[in-house]
Amino acid sequence: MTSRERWLLFAALLLLLVPVWLEPAGSWLAEPDEARYAEIPREMLASRDYVTPRLNGIPYFEKPALLYWANAASMRLFGVTPWAARLPTRLFGLGTVMVLVLGTAAAWGAETGLAAGILYLASPYGFLFSRVNLTDAPLTFFFTATLFLARATIARREARLPWKTLSLLTGLAAAGGFLSKGLAAIVLPGGILLLWCLLARRTRFLPTLLAGPALPAFLLASAPWFFLAEKRNPGFLDFFFIHEHFQRFSASGHSRPGPIYYFVPVFLAGFLPAIPFFFSALRRSRLAGDREAQFFLTWFAVVLVFFSVSRSKLPPYLLPAIPAAAALAARSVFARPRAGPGAWLACAILAALLPAAVLIDPTLRGSVREYGLTAVAIGGLGVLLAGSFAAAALSRRSAVSALAALACGWAGLGVMAALGWPKLPNATGPHALASAAVAARNDGATVVGYQAYLQGLPLALAAPIPLADYVGELEPQFLRSAGSRDALLWTREKFWSEWKSGRRYAALIRERDMSEFKGGTVRVLARGPKQFLVANYRERE
Repeated sequence: MTSRERWLLFAALLLLLVPVWLEPAGSWLAEPDEARYAEIPREMLASRDYVTPRLNGIPYFEKPALLYWANAASMRLFGVTPWAARLPTRLFGLGTVMVLVLGTAAAWGAETGLAAGILYLASPYGFLFSRVNLTDAPLTFFFTATLFLARATIARREARLPWKTLSLLTGLAAAGGFLSKGLAAIVLPGGILLLWCLLARRTRFLPTLLAGPALPAFLLASAPWFFLAEKRNPGFLDFFFIHEHFQRFSASGHSRPGPIYYFVPVFLAGFLPAIPFFFSALRRSRLAGDREAQFFLTWFAVVLVFFSVSRSKLPPYLLPAIPAAAALAARSVFARPRAGPGAWLACAILAALLPAAVLIDPTLRGSVREYGLTAVAIGGLGVLLAGSFAAAALSRRSAVSALAALACGWAGLGVMAALGWPKLPNATGPHALASAAVAARNDGATVVGYQAYLQGLPLALAAPIPLADYVGELEPQFLRSAGSRDALLWTREKFWSEWKSGRRYAALIRERDMSEFKGGTVRVLARGPKQFLVANYRERE
């Protein structure tokens, strides 16, 4: 591969980063997750307590604290804005791409490394979760770094080269993953490495990771927060490890069930641009004798199987497997024999399914018109089709040119998605409710949630709100102050007593509860996708 071709691939990779970082005005945080992972850091900054995460003033221990710390630092520097809340996610996403490119290049060459980064970012999985404010982005970064560093540590130990620095970095990367999302960040990489070493007959080098600096580095980096959190909040360790890990994996009570094949269609849709190359890689008969391919295939398979047998399933759970899928697909693009024109044509046909769905499905077609997305949809889907079919045409001459064209097509779709987000009700509805809550507070009203809660309300008000007859995902068992409990958690009877007291209140309510507010002075201040904000006072003249 010539220097010019490598630069073309690098330019294609940079192009795919544009929609990841593009944030037009009105790109408000989505409910509930994005707003939650902004509100908790805001409360950390307000309370100056960086040990106990709080959501609406109540300790919240479903996830470890690393993303909260990163988001709090970003908000401290750039203000409490959606862009600042998403900045760490984007940096972790960029880090994942860099580690993937370098790790795949070490295995199969620079062109394959760049191709892996391109296919990762072109996929809906890579694009979406590199920009959405969730814990999955830091988990995937540290997960990917842990595996590449551990593999390099074992390889250097096998070659009798200095390895302890890499071992130390492996432990720190594992600690970062553990502080991002818990045990999955160490159990899954550990299982992947064990299985791969068994397949590659390298098990004698596994103790290198336990006997070297990796384990002490992991403990020194991760243990202090868990120790302090348990000391300040007795019962935290039991809740975090038993309830949030073992019970979530084995029990179906978290309202996230799914069949054993749940992640198969999720993967096919989320990795759509590279599906033909991924299956082409799996079909290669020499995969069994390729240690590097075995490593990536083991990585992908362990994550897929683990979460498939779990009783709690959500699409982001599969994200740590996507770098491995991208590496395998990239290998198929440049390996000998390379993927033929048929694979590139299959990519174009798969891309054509998206505009076809919009044209055929009356619901999708109506939503595009209703939300004013016609122009961006035509532009983005048009670029996607042009790039995908140009890639199929160019593939007979140059895989590099074809891959660059494919990147252009999917970058166009990404730009469409970024530009369209501010017009969707997931962004506009919660923001309208939050803006109305701020206006009501400025008008002298107390904002209350009645059997309903939006993370964006305390975020916009810069203060927790009382919640009446509602617990939801909050964890009041850790709220040990009686005064805080009385102020934040109201009974239904207390709410109605206050509502009818003559004092000014604005209440967030569910649409189905609107009938309870008939009679008296009830004024609708704003309406979201599923909730109303209503007031018990008349508008000032």
